[in-house]
Amino acid sequence: MKVESKQDLIEKLAQLKPVLSNDFGVLQIGIFGSFAKDKISSESDIDLLVEMKNPDFDSLVGLKIYLEQLFERNVDLIRKRKQIKPSFLNRIQKDLINV
Repeated sequence: MKVESKQDLIEKLAQLKPVLSNDFGVLQIGIFGSFAKDKISSESDIDLLVEMKNPDFDSLVGLKIYLEQLFERNVDLIRKRKQIKPSFLNRIQKDLINV
């Protein structure tokens, strides 16, 4: 199910919240980048800011693979954590859409 619009992505992520929480420990997820700005092309990837309960390598990679297969697009995951540079986080949060 290739995701083609911001609204489509928001709806799909909202439907997936129980799975993302139970299977991957996702506490919070938000969209930023081209999808959040509604500047989507056929080559656009999906940029997501995620907060996870137990953010280990396997959970993060598993989540990325799961979403890429489901949405048929590359997915870039940024894990929300204290070590993110404030300037980078501010840039993300300007367009961030929490789901």
